[in-house]
Amino acid sequence: MAGLLDASPEGVEQDIKEAYALVRAYDDATTLAQGGDPHAEFAALRRQGAVHRSTLERVLTGTDGAEGTTTPAWHVVSFTAAEQVIRDEGTYSSAAYDDSMGRVIGRSFLQMDHQEHRTWRNVLQGGFNRQTVLAHRQDVRLAVASRLSSVTARGGGDLVAKVAFPVALTTIARLAGLPRGTRIGTLYTWAVGLREDPGGQVTSAVRELLDTPSAWTPGSLIDLLLRAKNPVIGTGPQLLPALRLLLSTGTEPPFRSLATLMYAALTAPSVPALLRTDLSLAPTVFQECWRWEPPLTWVFRRCTTGTELAGQRISRGELVCVNLASANRDDTRWRHAHLFDVRREPLPSLAMGTGPHTCLGRHLAAVEAQELLSELHDAVGSAWPTGWTLHTDGPAGRGFRSPGRLGVRLRNT
Repeated sequence: MAGLLDASPEGVEQDIKEAYALVRAYDDATTLAQGGDPHAEFAALRRQGAVHRSTLERVLTGTDGAEGTTTPAWHVVSFTAAEQVIRDEGTYSSAAYDDSMGRVIGRSFLQMDHQEHRTWRNVLQGGFNRQTVLAHRQDVRLAVASRLSSVTARGGGDLVAKVAFPVALTTIARLAGLPRGTRIGTLYTWAVGLREDPGGQVTSAVRELLDTPSAWTPGSLIDLLLRAKNPVIGTGPQLLPALRLLLSTGTEPPFRSLATLMYAALTAPSVPALLRTDLSLAPTVFQECWRWEPPLTWVFRRCTTGTELAGQRISRGELVCVNLASANRDDTRWRHAHLFDVRREPLPSLAMGTGPHTCLGRHLAAVEAQELLSELHDAVGSAWPTGWTLHTDGPAGRGFRSPGRLGVRLRNT
């Protein structure tokens, strides 16, 4: 059954291409992606208050659904209130994801709190800590360089499809420990629910892989979970939701973040000037980019007890939507927060979360961004001819935000 997922190197590349086509089609077709630029709406909400009574439908789409079909929710838009919610797992539970991600991937550590969540994090941290991730830096660099070189050789291309998406997907697949020659595009689209699985063939193949410890790279994320032998974590096929979550969160926000980073690097005059001065300043660029346009707009929590937040009384069981994109543009924390400004005073944003659920992949995201900026800087400076052009509408979307396309056209002058 596992042979269903096997492919030649060329087959794997084709599989990645087909996976991105599904992602692009979904983005182009959904209201979430067609929501335009919601930042003006978020800014208006911040001027009115930090927390607003709303509905899940209005939060996600900008408008309420049909009468009688709406889901009451609180919309948190200020930095201070957002930080308070995601730091306090005692009052605001991540079990809110039971009704969304949980229905797609099953119960995973995304939905857990307190000691149960910490048990998972303590094991996975071994594969996500800074030292471990730095050991993958050369692989990330080669992947970025190879894909950028291909774009250059072809005289241009879509940097989202050709660079950002495949780099993010292949990197998390390698860290997860999937065997070489695995159809990782198929696995990713299956993991996030974009690919149907008639007869459960993909699911069965993954269960078979998870029941074969020797199939996973030693020291990889799945290998660490398999060797944990902890009843809280489970083993074998019980790790299926964890694998789906790793593929989902290790690909979706990262590829969108990389796409936005390339957009900023290619359109903001301050970035090339800064990098020409000192490439070690690259973290200043990608940290500001994460603040300015985080790839994920919201995180969700469920209130576990009656409480007060920014003057609003929230009852037990109510849904709380924390707007990271709005919080990261709060003018009470950053001057002219709507502007992308690599010269501003660096202050921590909420792009990678904070508190108990701080993003496990933050060090990996930094390595991916660092290597991308370095290779892109080299390509623009030496490999791309003068007169190249970029065709894009810039970051868009309401739930996930990133440029849909970054069409680079290279021409000799």
